Amino acid sequence: MATKLSSPPNQRFECRDCPARCCRMPWSIRFSGEEAKRYLDEPWVRERAGSEGAEVIARGVLPMREKDGRLQCVFLDDDMLCGMQKQFGHEYIPRACQAFPFGFVRDEKDVVVAQLSHLCPSIRDNYGQPVDRQLKAKLQQTGGAERMSTALATLSGTIVPQSSYLRVAKQWEEQLGADTSPASTLARLYDVTTAFERALPPGAERATDAPVEAALRQALGQEVEPLTPRAKPSFYARVLFAYLLGGLCYPSRVRGTQRVGKAPWTAFHGLRSFWNKVAWMLGRGTLDMLFVAKPFKLQRVRTVDRFLGDAEGALVRDYLRLVLQRRHIFSTPRHLLATVLDLSLATVVISRFARCRAAADGRTKVSHEDVREGIGVAELLLLSHAALSEQGKLMKNLRWLLLTKRESFRALLASEA
Repeated sequence: MATKLSSPPNQRFECRDCPARCCRMPWSIRFSGEEAKRYLDEPWVRERAGSEGAEVIARGVLPMREKDGRLQCVFLDDDMLCGMQKQFGHEYIPRACQAFPFGFVRDEKDVVVAQLSHLCPSIRDNYGQPVDRQLKAKLQQTGGAERMSTALATLSGTIVPQSSYLRVAKQWEEQLGADTSPASTLARLYDVTTAFERALPPGAERATDAPVEAALRQALGQEVEPLTPRAKPSFYARVLFAYLLGGLCYPSRVRGTQRVGKAPWTAFHGLRSFWNKVAWMLGRGTLDMLFVAKPFKLQRVRTVDRFLGDAEGALVRDYLRLVLQRRHIFSTPRHLLATVLDLSLATVVISRFARCRAAADGRTKVSHEDVREGIGVAELLLLSHAALSEQGKLMKNLRWLLLTKRESFRALLASEA
């Protein structure tokens, strides 16, 4: 029986008009041990990568070097085309490179759902050739589809089977479709999900259909406290910005372990990277951030209007619903409430980034382009390309605190509401 493939209606893609954006990102492009051996056995690759680059390849990662204030793949030529592809063909380059911006997850109906990264300008702006004609080849390039987790868990340890957690997710998706600020909706979803977990039979090891339905009805019927906007970002919002958005600032963004070639003024770069984080915590200082046209003063961000309750907020709501529909967020076994947390972290990051971009241009209102670029940043840092297993101890601790401390969670959302 033929595999059924699915993608967003009328979506288009073509690799063009972009100055090798995916080759110039502060991320680790990973590949298999078999691919690593093939590259290390090829003299051209070893010569191009150098001895330091060969060590990085042996770890299953493409080596990067700094150029023009960004990391870029060592195989990227000056014409912004891949030297490895020119030399050996498209089938030779890592699977991750062949398939980008595509990924695939097999959903609950055994349909293979395309994960199309909004970090790619073609996906973001929807130009090129129809995606549905490319799905089969891209699926082959990725090496297959991930599978959804068969179950998630409540914070108290009750196992929630796939069919049950998807009923909860359906309610999330429906509520995110309402014409309200996604920050307010997510604050409500935190309370609804927490109430759902508490309404399940105590001591049950595994939730079953009838108790799940009853608990969900009870949770949806409860009164919910409105979210009151904060004048300034909460402490934990500032920690989040320092950790995630600070990593996009120069020189933090060129200090990855996949980097080859020692940076000049290495000690100074370390101090400057530390200052980036301090600046985010204080809300003061001048920063040079990826995807923002020029350096900007953090103080100016507070002059940019919040937008999640306005027309631009609809872009964020639509994106969060898409994240739930494409199912990748359910590919790892974890806590049910962690899904709401991830959507909330993405919302806050999108909003803050969009306002930074507007501030750099001297505007007091964000544009649709600011928000769409912010969505790409959320894909990079949180929802598509970032592996939870690779997050540092600080981020893991912050996530757990926000999961278990309602007021801290609400204060985070209120920072951009």
